[in-house]
Amino acid sequence: MIEIAKIVKPQGIKGEVKALPSTNVLSVFNVLTEALVGNKTMQIQHISIRQGFLYIKFDGVNSRNDAELLRNQVIKIDKKLLEEAKDEDDFLVDDLIGMVIFDEKGSLVGQIIEIVNYGASDIVIVEKEGRNYEIPFVEGVFSSKEGNLVANSKRLEEVMI
Repeated sequence: MIEIAKIVKPQGIKGEVKALPSTNVLSVFNVLTEALVGNKTMQIQHISIRQGFLYIKFDGVNSRNDAELLRNQVIKIDKKLLEEAKDEDDFLVDDLIGMVIFDEKGSLVGQIIEIVNYGASDIVIVEKEGRNYEIPFVEGVFSSKEGNLVANSKRLEEVMI
């Protein structure tokens, strides 16, 4: 099971919840019919995405009080569903941790040890020779080549912290 969202609060009075997605593979929400919420499998009536948040209505959650009981619960699904929904060039965080990154010239950039998000974008934390570097996962820095990430050395110099 892999985490795809966290419920932040009830939404309205009819049992809908507002959740923050923790995946960039948003297409998975178009096909999702059930998910593990906390430790309970729940059926999904509908999901919509607005302004970066998910609005989810679960079967059996029919009031604001019912939805309140789900506050701060993590939503998980089978990793296979996420892999099927992602594009060929997309990566899952689980797949990136431990990956060794090279630039287009073949020079070692480092090994990914963690990915964090401070709000603006994902930050890839790379370890090289005992030192950690933070690299924003923004357009133009990384590309996909044969199932691996390749760093653009010029863009890397501009953004690496």
